[in-house]
Formats: sequence, C-alpha cells, structure tokens
Amino acid sequence: MKNITKLTTTALLGALALGVVAPVANADTDVTGEGKIEFKQETPENPTPTPGGEDGPEITEPEPNPDPNPLKILSVTDMDFDIHEVPVGNAARSYDVLPFKATPVDADADPFDTAHFVRYMDVRADGAENHHTIKAQLTKQFTHSNDTNTLDGASLLYKNITLEAGNGTADTNTPSDTAITNAASSKVGAEGQTPIIENTEAGKGRGVFDIIFDKKDDYTTYDGVSLEVPAAVNMITGTYTGEVTWTIEDARN
Repeated sequence: MKNITKLTTTALLGALALGVVAPVANADTDVTGEGKIEFKQETPENPTPTPGGEDGPEITEPEPNPDPNPLKILSVTDMDFDIHEVPVGNAARSYDVLPFKATPVDADADPFDTAHFVRYMDVRADGAENHHTIKAQLTKQFTHSNDTNTLDGASLLYKNITLEAGNGTADTNTPSDTAITNAASSKVGAEGQTPIIENTEAGKGRGVFDIIFDKKDDYTTYDGVSLEVPAAVNMITGTYTGEVTWTIEDARN
C-alpha cells in the first residue's frame, strides 16, 4: 500500500537549515536551533484490486469506490445464487452463493473462482487510532423483474468470516479476529444494520483490509454466503435481484 503521509520539501529543507548551529567561541550558554516537519493527509489512491485478501493477480472487478474519503468501503463483490427449480410446498429454503468469478486484467489468463469479499480502507492520519465499525443491511429485498413479487422476509447469511490485510500478507496494523462480530455467521436482513466488524483495538486498523467469506484453496465446494428464504414465500419463475449496502463509520471514543 502506498504511504499516504509525505514529507514536504519545504519542511525538510527547514529542518536541515535549522538543525545545525555553528559553535560560538567562549560561549557561556548553549544555543538551540529548531527543526520543523509537517505531514498532511493526501487523497488516498485505491489499491490494485486482487481477490479477497490474496497476493494474486490484478483483476478487473469489482469496481472500486471513487470517493476520495480516507475512511470508506472500497469494493464489494456481486453475488450469484445460481438457478433453481421453483420449490413445491412452503418450507423454508436456503440457497448457497456461487464462488466469486474473478477476471484477471491479463487477457491471456483465465477467470478463476475465489471467495466473496468486502474491501475497505481506513488511512486516516488525523488521530492516534483508526477505530471503525462496519455494518451491512439488505436495503433492497430480492424483487422479481416484474417489480411486483418479492422474497418477502429473505435474508443473507455471511459465514466463515475472516479479516486480512488487503495484500494478503500479515500486517501489524491488521485488527485481530476479535474485531469480527460473529466469525461463524452473521445474518443480514432488511430490518436494520448488522455489525460485521467492530475494531477498537489499540494501534490496529490503519490500512486496506478485506472481509472474506469462506476463504480456501479449493472452491469446488464453497460455503461463504447463503440466501435464506422463509416459509410461505410463493416464488415464480424468473430472476430476483436484491441489494446489500455496506457502511463504515468512525468508532473513536
């Protein structure tokens, strides 16, 4: 990740000019010079996108958030829950998401499966801590293309959650697993925001991080996210789409 704090030219020259004072012959007292340095918050650059916490190839999606805010959700993978037959009866149903299909920027490389992930950034340099809270909510219920039928009461279950540095390597600033509200599974519905990450650990949280759902080496089986449809929902043939909104907010005291 590119260092967002820069030493300004004028400040550095000032430090060099004032940091050394010529000795005074037969001086009765010491003479002290003053040095000065200034850091400023630059507009952060979005990191090269690689799939969920992996030190892998650059991929073409998901598109990064262009907002210049140093505290932001960077990108979220879109989900595909595959094609299923309309069920008989009104029992509750659970549908597993397909792994995320990552497309490398390299045109000669083949698409590959990886875990779904949410990438976020906290590179604020205006305080001692980079504490933050990340929440998710189903802000548009799964709705049929006819704009009438919905999967009323449906929710998403995010499972096997891990938190890693955005480059896939160990990072001293990466919050520990205790920042994950519920690593086993977190239900995200339409009734309100669900906390996923709550980082209040001293000295942790500055950088780019990935919230990863069921990261593994082999994606022939995958259990990262499921769509939970309650009983008594009458489904019809066609495509339903929903929307999940991820938010990040300051959690400094």
